[in-house]
Amino acid sequence: MVNTTPTLAEFPFPGKHSNERFQFCFRQHWIRLLWPFTKLLIINVILILSGIFLFRSGIANEEVLRRTVLIIGSVFFLVAHFEFLIRFYRYFLYIVIVTDKKIHRIKKTLITVDDHISMDIWMLQDIQKSQYGIIQNVLGFGSFILEAQETTLRIHFIPDISAKYASLMHLREQARALMSYPVPQGS
Repeated sequence: MVNTTPTLAEFPFPGKHSNERFQFCFRQHWIRLLWPFTKLLIINVILILSGIFLFRSGIANEEVLRRTVLIIGSVFFLVAHFEFLIRFYRYFLYIVIVTDKKIHRIKKTLITVDDHISMDIWMLQDIQKSQYGIIQNVLGFGSFILEAQETTLRIHFIPDISAKYASLMHLREQARALMSYPVPQGS
C-alpha cells in the first residue's frame, strides 16, 4: 500500500510554485476572537435574563405580547450568532504561509473576497516586528511590517512572533545567499 498523502514540503495551497518548499504557516492569534466571543456571551446572558424577567413578572402573559417578545429575542439571538460565525470564519480563512522563497498572505471570506498577496523573501528590504503593550508581550503576539521595493505588507496578530521573526530572518538570509552570483576566480 503506497501512501499518497502529501508531506508538508509538498502541501498544495493557492499560488504555490512547483519549486517552493513549505516552511511554516500561521493564523492570527486566538485573542482576535476574544471580543466577538465575549460579546456573544453578553448578548446571550442579556436575552436570557430579560426573558426570565418578562415571563416571571407576568408582563408577557398576553399572547400577542409574548409572541412579539419571542420574535424580537430570536432576531437578536440569530444576529448575534451570525455575527460571531462571520468573525469565526474570517479568522480561519486568513492564513499566512511561508515557503523557502515567498510569503503568501491568503485572506478569504466565504463568497466575496479572495485576496492573495505574495512577496519574495529575498526581496525583503526591511522586516519590522512590533509588540505594543503588556498584553501583546505577555501573550507573545504582535505585528510585522514587511517592505520590499514598492510593496508593504502588514500582518497583525501574529502568534509566537519572536520565533517567527527569527525564522523569517534566517529564511531571508538563506534566500539571499542562493540568489547571489558567484564571483569569478582570479579577477
